[in-house]
Amino acid sequence: MGHSQKYLVKYNISGEILGTVILPEDLSRSYYLDFFVSDNQLYIQQNNNERYILDVNANKFIETTKGNDLVYTDNNYKVMYKNFGEWGQATWFINKKDKSEYFTSLNGQDINFLFGKFYLTNVSSIWEIRNPKELNKCSSNQHYNVINNKKNGIFTSYDNVKGIKPIYRDTIEFDPYVRNSIDKINYAFITSFVTNNKLYQITQLKDKTAISKVRQNKVEIVKEFNEKYRFFSWHNQFRNKQNKYKFLKFQNGYNSFGFFEVNDNNIDITKVNYTHDTIQYTKSDNIVQLLSFLSDKNAISKKEIINFEKRTKGTDLQKRRNNINHNSYFPKKFNKIEVETINYLKSENEYITQNIDYLFVKKDEMLKAIFLDWDKTIFVYSVGKDFYPIRNENYLESDKKFREKYSEIQEQLNKIGEQVKVTTPSGKIKYNAWIFNGWRINLYGISEKNIYGIRALICRQDDFNENE
Repeated sequence: MGHSQKYLVKYNISGEILGTVILPEDLSRSYYLDFFVSDNQLYIQQNNNERYILDVNANKFIETTKGNDLVYTDNNYKVMYKNFGEWGQATWFINKKDKSEYFTSLNGQDINFLFGKFYLTNVSSIWEIRNPKELNKCSSNQHYNVINNKKNGIFTSYDNVKGIKPIYRDTIEFDPYVRNSIDKINYAFITSFVTNNKLYQITQLKDKTAISKVRQNKVEIVKEFNEKYRFFSWHNQFRNKQNKYKFLKFQNGYNSFGFFEVNDNNIDITKVNYTHDTIQYTKSDNIVQLLSFLSDKNAISKKEIINFEKRTKGTDLQKRRNNINHNSYFPKKFNKIEVETINYLKSENEYITQNIDYLFVKKDEMLKAIFLDWDKTIFVYSVGKDFYPIRNENYLESDKKFREKYSEIQEQLNKIGEQVKVTTPSGKIKYNAWIFNGWRINLYGISEKNIYGIRALICRQDDFNENE
């Protein structure tokens, strides 16, 4: 639905939702998030290491001291891994005794230690590091703390593979920037774990999930499961720093989730099915309420709009923009003023969803314009009378609903406003306009069939330029 707010969902083993915790805004906006357990606490951490701890009693995230990128530690070494997105990645081995640091450009997020050697699992390959001192030694400007303390830390070298040895490489190399690349690999290693002094992998085959091990550069299948578990967010599971324990999430079908837990030589698979949707059908009549709200006020603040949307069940899409480049309908004068837009969603039925964009001047946070876009509802599977049905591709019925909605909007505007004569410039979209209480409303025309939306602009009459 274009909804960018993130939540933590709590539910029991039967799939009953016990509650949701809304993530702080900066976490919802962040693309790189780690979600992990450490020292019996549940953390969420951004790529810049801003860290929050979950208060499980109060059900809220609390900002705590800045975290780090530790993925493994013992008496001799601390291992740090950092991902710079399109600029690469680096894994540091920091000697606790002499403070020297060594690095590899491999992904060291999934790391195991066995018989004095480190093993790095990288989806299509597994690598052995016999002695970190055989890796490339970091210069002073490559030390982990130096890179980590930079606002935009970028490592100066990613190509060095000195001191590492592949124990297995697939004939097809995993490329994270190629869609479905993982499905083409013969053996996709999700993670490795140690039990009975041997290194094993949770591995994706073409049609099944399996447990495997590598012997003499060949993959041996130890156990095949009867289905392929679709793991997700598995990149962020490996901060437990335990050789023998792994905990993964999977999704096999819509609203069918599960957990794949390895603890030494025990494997536990739990499946959960539940009915939960991104947004409920609210039966919103907010065009009536919005027009009534505007007819009572000449000046409306950002705070009043936020409270209005809460009352009318608007879903905050958490889209905060500081210009009008995303919307060609807003008056062009606001290109020259510091502005902010906020975006809400209301679904009126299984056919029509309203997306509403409010424009404020930053200086005084007063409302200057509103853009309404009634678009086709994006359907998601759910069950029950209060939720959307499965997608309905009845275009004739859809067109009918949009025409009814268009007539409803016109009827409301005729009730509260005075229609004004409009001269549409050549090449511009035709529209009708009304004025009430100093507000101007432009309702743009719709096609005869294959109607994909209805659009309207509301702004102060003084701010509107008919020649734009």
